[in-house]
Amino acid sequence: MSGHPVAIATARVVPSSRYRHPGDVIRLIAGSTLLLVALVASKAASRWLLGPDAPVGGIGYGPASSVLTGIVQVACVAAAALVVAAALWHRRYRLLLGLAAGAAVAAGVAAGILLLLHDRHPATLTDNLAHGSWLASAAFPGPLLMAGAVAVIVAASPWLSRPWRRAAWLTLLLVVVVRLVTGTVLPMELLLAFATGLTVGAAVLVVFGVPDQRIGPGEIAEALRSAGLPAETVRAADVEAKGSRPFAAAGPDGRRWFIKALGSDQRDADLLYRTYRAVRLRNVGDTRPAATLFQAVEHQALAGVMAERAGVLVPGVDRVVKAGGDTALLVLDWVDGGSLEQLPAEQITDDLLARLWTEVDKLHRAGIAHRSLHAGNVMVDPAGRPVIADFSFSELSATPRQIHLDVAELIASLAALVGEDRTVSTAVKVLGPEGVAPAVPLLQPLALSAGTRRAVKRQDGLLTRTRSAAAAASGLATPELVRLQRVRPRSLLTIAALVGLYYILLPQLAKVGNPLPVLESAQWAWVLVAIGFSALTYLASAIGLLGGVSVRVPFWPTLLTQGASSYVNRVSPSNVGGMALNVRFLQKAGVEPSAGVAAVGVNSLAGALVHLVLLVIFFAWAGRSGASKAFKLPSSSLLLAVLAVVAAVIGIVIATRQGRNFAARKVLPSLRSSLASLGRVARSPVRLTLLFGGSALVTLAYVAGMVASVEAFGGGASIAKIGAVYMAASVVAAATPTPGGVGGFEAAAITGLTGIGISSGAAVSAVVIYRLATYWLPVPPGWVCWRALQRLGYV
Repeated sequence: MSGHPVAIATARVVPSSRYRHPGDVIRLIAGSTLLLVALVASKAASRWLLGPDAPVGGIGYGPASSVLTGIVQVACVAAAALVVAAALWHRRYRLLLGLAAGAAVAAGVAAGILLLLHDRHPATLTDNLAHGSWLASAAFPGPLLMAGAVAVIVAASPWLSRPWRRAAWLTLLLVVVVRLVTGTVLPMELLLAFATGLTVGAAVLVVFGVPDQRIGPGEIAEALRSAGLPAETVRAADVEAKGSRPFAAAGPDGRRWFIKALGSDQRDADLLYRTYRAVRLRNVGDTRPAATLFQAVEHQALAGVMAERAGVLVPGVDRVVKAGGDTALLVLDWVDGGSLEQLPAEQITDDLLARLWTEVDKLHRAGIAHRSLHAGNVMVDPAGRPVIADFSFSELSATPRQIHLDVAELIASLAALVGEDRTVSTAVKVLGPEGVAPAVPLLQPLALSAGTRRAVKRQDGLLTRTRSAAAAASGLATPELVRLQRVRPRSLLTIAALVGLYYILLPQLAKVGNPLPVLESAQWAWVLVAIGFSALTYLASAIGLLGGVSVRVPFWPTLLTQGASSYVNRVSPSNVGGMALNVRFLQKAGVEPSAGVAAVGVNSLAGALVHLVLLVIFFAWAGRSGASKAFKLPSSSLLLAVLAVVAAVIGIVIATRQGRNFAARKVLPSLRSSLASLGRVARSPVRLTLLFGGSALVTLAYVAGMVASVEAFGGGASIAKIGAVYMAASVVAAATPTPGGVGGFEAAAITGLTGIGISSGAAVSAVVIYRLATYWLPVPPGWVCWRALQRLGYV
């Protein structure tokens, strides 16, 4: 905050240059997401959304429909003429060209999508579109024109006043209502047109920008005077500021202020930034954004006041002012000097660094985390004192992790200026080893701001050297970095590609040309039944876990934990993630760690025993003929020979010293622990019933879900045979080294179902529906359960 403001005229300043509004990026993401969802739904259920069985509402095409359609046609032509005339009258030739190009692109994309999803229209719709009207046939205006109209309205919105924007959307809404009432368009066609127009219109604004109509120095000066601040001059401040537009103001008595102007663009940018961090990072202490822009500015002001009260050198907060439009002003006292990152290295003395760490210590002792504590947000006044500025991302009730992130951020930022040795030595001198040690595992790129990452990247190995120096100074051995990334984008893309590729190749592996026609003929009531049995498995799993512990555990959090396992297990094979989650939950619920591990172990043992018993029951129930047809079982003599070989191999392994040591160290302790826990559970008939009853109910619910999935495509096999197929396929899935046995289960289930007489197309479709209901659909609710457990403090 240096330099002197100069007088300017107080007239409205509207720069002719454009800028990219973050809100348009949000609209682009929203439009793209909506379009993707509509495309997937249309492809999966084309017959019922765009095909012969699609709903056609309305009153039927009669005289009233003809009049309504004619009025809509005239209104559309008049609206297009009005847009062209207004653009020509105001000489907005480039704008008119851009709107026309946007409309053409939207219409072209919509045409391509509808051509890709082409299906035979319902007979009623075809008849209605064949009628004539005032200007053209009843097919005008169609979905392509509506997509172009949405793109034009979105792209033209920055140039329109609020009343005209409302009028444009209201006109389009009336057109949509009339088209639906007259039965001349399908609802899904309208949704695809709207999503396409929204995406294209937002893309136009993101690429070419919007006119900069934000308030300028003149309006800011007027707003300050209206708020009782005698500002004579206002100018754009000569400083770099993120999250706001900086201005400098001066009064008649020579007093100066630093003004932070925040509008809807800063609000939308903050929302995008927080959303990105929430999706990519975890355990970084981010909080939800404020409900309104003014609340966000008030939070900054309060953080500054609280820091000043704690004795921290910060710019004094004068007031918060509501300016014209959707802009809020944060008025701060002016600080002469410059930022620490612009100071020459020889002027950054150890005394200055120690004083800075002292101010940081005061801030943290007051329970305040800055959340953006790098050298760019530290001012150095003429007296050489460090002044901490910009509390836009701060937290007043800071957690230890947020405070440790502050320390890590400042250590990395200062190391880029003065080196790791001076930075670490001054930090330890003020904060002590105990104040620096928790920040050492956070000295990694993901924990740092973008500016600090760029600064340390310019010096090869600086971050590694800084981490080593901080670890040595705080008395730590080589620290293990804290995991901050939820999941690597590359891993997500790999999983999505492999799963998508597998399910695309699945019909070919089963020698089925195209299962979509079979999917379209599904009886969806049975699909809902399969989803219901899938939900029942989580209730049964919670019952089984409660039966495995000897202390009282709350039921609803236990149920949430089983739901969260559907989210955790999607990235870990053999349900390892879910077992670890159960152990952690039991520990948080008051169960001793060893007892929690034993409870999860005995629950797994009970599940294996129940599965084995049910496997024998279903195979016996299905009969040898049914089982052999499904999986081509070998002869009894061959089975006995295989068992003899397996027993001999086990005996040879146990006879060796290495085999005995492995069994003594790994196998026997776990087996003894599980059996001992099972013995303790057996003392209570109620808990024993819950344990084995819950495990049995889990397996039987999955079997029922498979039966419902097969029935959705016409059935054709008994419950016993389908149950035998499921039991065998689940054994194969357990041995498959992929999350949830993806690949192994599908192949075994399709093989088994075709073996008991189900057609290939129906078998593939039934397995796909079953996996969708029991494996993929539970993931979003599982994430909700995971977040609920985090809020409740159980994980």
